[in-house]
Amino acid sequence: MTEGLPGLAFDLVLLDRDGVLNRDLARGVRHQSDWEWLPEAREAVRMLSESGTRMMVVTNQANIGRGLLARAELNAIHRRMIDGLRPVRFSLDDVFACPHTPDDGCLCRKPRPGMILAALKRAQVRPDRTLLIGDQESDIAAAQAAGCWAIHVRSGKGDPPEDARAGHLGSACDLLSVVRSLHGSDRPGTARPNQG
Repeated sequence: MTEGLPGLAFDLVLLDRDGVLNRDLARGVRHQSDWEWLPEAREAVRMLSESGTRMMVVTNQANIGRGLLARAELNAIHRRMIDGLRPVRFSLDDVFACPHTPDDGCLCRKPRPGMILAALKRAQVRPDRTLLIGDQESDIAAAQAAGCWAIHVRSGKGDPPEDARAGHLGSACDLLSVVRSLHGSDRPGTARPNQG
């Protein structure tokens, strides 16, 4: 569905982590040794980086709130992720992780937009100049709530939204497919994302 995407001039790309950059395990990524890059994910990051696009990661990590993952281990996992990007000469601007469970009712856990809004504030980028790439409907909903554009990828566990959503640009097989599409043709005719 993303074949018609052009080289959209996004100032910031927000990447969900599990299912977009790395394999999403049923029990979650709890140890450094669990980290496994998805095929071509680093190539996609390299291409985005070379285009001058800033990138941040926004990830729900409820295993912290459940007591199944320590903050120190999460930091070690993210160090491994960043180290894995060094061969493509790129480092992420920032990594935002929500530690709460769905029952906590926090404002940062996707589908709520808190984490995305924090990333926008840190980057000082407008929502309509921002694209979120995620594998869950909650990613798309959070982007919509924040007024950002969004693309779903099928490399994770979630299905794309069944209903039309403002700012949702469609679904692609993986991150590299999205990046290649972004270097393609004209802007699709789609509803602009909400502006709050």
